Amino acid sequence: MTPAISIGTTIYRLRKEARLTQDGLAMHLGVTKASVSKWENGQSYPDIELLPKIAAYFDITIDQLIGYEPQMSRVGIARECARLRAAFANEPFDQAHRQCQQLVGDYYSCYPLLAQIAALYLNHINLVEGNARAAFADEIVELCHRVKRNSESSADIKLAEAIDASVLLVTGNPQAASEALEKSTDIDLGTDLLLASAYQALGRADEADETLQGTLFQSLVLALNRLAQLATLYADRPQKLDVAHARALALIDAFDLENVYVNTAAIHLSFATAHLMGGNVNRALDCLEDYERACRKLEFPIELHGDAFFDRTEAWVERVNIIGTSAPRDEVIIKKSLVESVSANPAFASLAQMPRFQRIVTNLKEIAR
Repeated sequence: MTPAISIGTTIYRLRKEARLTQDGLAMHLGVTKASVSKWENGQSYPDIELLPKIAAYFDITIDQLIGYEPQMSRVGIARECARLRAAFANEPFDQAHRQCQQLVGDYYSCYPLLAQIAALYLNHINLVEGNARAAFADEIVELCHRVKRNSESSADIKLAEAIDASVLLVTGNPQAASEALEKSTDIDLGTDLLLASAYQALGRADEADETLQGTLFQSLVLALNRLAQLATLYADRPQKLDVAHARALALIDAFDLENVYVNTAAIHLSFATAHLMGGNVNRALDCLEDYERACRKLEFPIELHGDAFFDRTEAWVERVNIIGTSAPRDEVIIKKSLVESVSANPAFASLAQMPRFQRIVTNLKEIAR
């Protein structure tokens, strides 16, 4: 989606507004009437030396003259990200990568776009093999640093910080990741509660409801993922692991999260890994069956959706997230990862010959079809 140069139509419009003939403009600029006609018909462009003179004549900037807009709308960003997700799933990686690089080059000052491209890259870094992965990671980091240096949006900056730290972890540099995040992690003061109170006082109950639903949903997702990460810390402490697991299951059940949070399956996978690390094979297989059940509940194409309780969550996500409710990866890649997260996961290699494990893998392949 290269920014279009609309200089011809701009000159035509400005000339008409000024009630100026092509001859009159040509005389002022020292060119022929035929040249002006070709500009306006899109057959050619003015010489670069003429651009300041034309812009000054109509009292506009050169950017306004050529119709160049360095920013992309939220709708445009969402549309381009959807197109690029499909490209990564269906085209050779290098071809999809070049399309991203072209877009970045065209909109290098559109920081919301750069942050989303960095997120897109991070979600597809597993497609890069060997030494090329380090260069790809450097490209992600460069985009994140540009966003952090130049963006005025706290949301874009926070996203860039998270992606930057994730890349450091993926590429084996936890020390740098911890140093980066220690500076940006702070206490949640519950400003969403204040915002909802303000909406309520203004009689804007729907907006208060949307805000509280959205942030409650976000808090539940974060709580689940924190419990899942605690599970890996508690692998050698079975009692604490069991408590963390029980509380995660209670949250999932209380809010029916397998039906509204598309990544609940990954939570079950984390607990399966932790139980297996602790030597509890049966509990690990129980978790893998929970994973299979959660995967079976997925509806393709995957999009975040609410339910009877979370009936305003989708609207909140659409408002705060540029790519809206869409999944960060294409359906083809998601389906492949559903199976490979179990069948090709080194953590579960010791289970490979067990009939129960094999049945799980067979069922996952059926779901992915």
